[in-house]
Amino acid sequence: MKAKNIFGENIDEIKSKFSQATSDGFSPTLAIVFCSINQNRKEVTDFFNEKKVDVFGSTTAGEIIDSEVMEQSSVIMLLDIKKEHYKVFHEASEDTFKISNNLALFAQSSFVNPSVVVVSSGLTIDAEQIIKGFHAVDKDTPLYGGLAADDLTMKGSFVFSNDYESSTGLIALVFDSDKINVQGIATSGWDNIGIEKTITRSVGNVVYTIDDEPAVDVFVKYFQFTESVDNTAEIIAQNFAQYPLQLTKENGNTVLRAPLMVNIESRALIFAGGIPEGSKVKFSVQPGFDLIEKTTERVSVLKTSIPEADALIMFSCKARHMALGPMTSDEAGMIRSLWDKPLIGFFTYGEIGTAKDSTCDFHNETCSMVILKEKSEGGN
Repeated sequence: MKAKNIFGENIDEIKSKFSQATSDGFSPTLAIVFCSINQNRKEVTDFFNEKKVDVFGSTTAGEIIDSEVMEQSSVIMLLDIKKEHYKVFHEASEDTFKISNNLALFAQSSFVNPSVVVVSSGLTIDAEQIIKGFHAVDKDTPLYGGLAADDLTMKGSFVFSNDYESSTGLIALVFDSDKINVQGIATSGWDNIGIEKTITRSVGNVVYTIDDEPAVDVFVKYFQFTESVDNTAEIIAQNFAQYPLQLTKENGNTVLRAPLMVNIESRALIFAGGIPEGSKVKFSVQPGFDLIEKTTERVSVLKTSIPEADALIMFSCKARHMALGPMTSDEAGMIRSLWDKPLIGFFTYGEIGTAKDSTCDFHNETCSMVILKEKSEGGN
């Protein structure tokens, strides 16, 4: 399997760079497309339909290609993977648990040993239902991915394929793990601060009160925000989202939950993942400048199980981008250098993966890496 990356700000640039990439006889079967909400997705999918190339696509809050961070663009990884070694699943529904059930069943019916990379659209979904729905059917299949984004407009994110697009659905790449080695890891680095607090009223991913105070007021008071919370998109994007709650779950996993939106009337916060009523939480703050080295070190443990790679996929939280700024490209570059192969990714509204000494879970403020390597005919 060979991978080549291309990018463009319009379909003409994409067509030109595709032509250059395939001029040496390279013949891709699959295109991983991560693009700004402002890009013309239909033009891209129509082009790949003409080329008989399968599309796995998502809208973003910024794009990552090798060691570069881009905005308002399309980044595309072209793979010449054999079609019998993967399948594309997609389904649109507001019942995230149910379609995740269906994804697990699809994966099981596709291959004896599947691995799954999934992206979900939907701004107000409880993304933890992706994990719960999948694991209700299958707890053994590796699962990685993230949530589609929309450049922080908070109006609607999308996943798409050749003849499919949805703002309330899933798209997934299901790999045959007997043919494609798929490994991944999720790492954060955010530090918790302050005393433990209690979620006193919540429903799914909507938190109404913390220590019996409106959730919005708790954030405003704790971090001394001065802007009006009526400007929800700006406040959440620039302030609240950078201070996630650290939650220790019943299964022992410690995960971060970042607020995405505000309900002004109830002064509730809508998080990317569920926070059960009664949960004990702490605030978290941005890590120090050594975060990039820590992230690279944690990702490097995958070199043991997958010393060589064909392609790298990065799902990185938009809040990490906001916190790290220009250093985000350094993080991508350092991780890419571990395998020296093409890397593609985007800034998400949430991440799916497995942290060290943990189990698969839904995260925020996290970098979830996926490493792909085609196995030899002997299976190694």
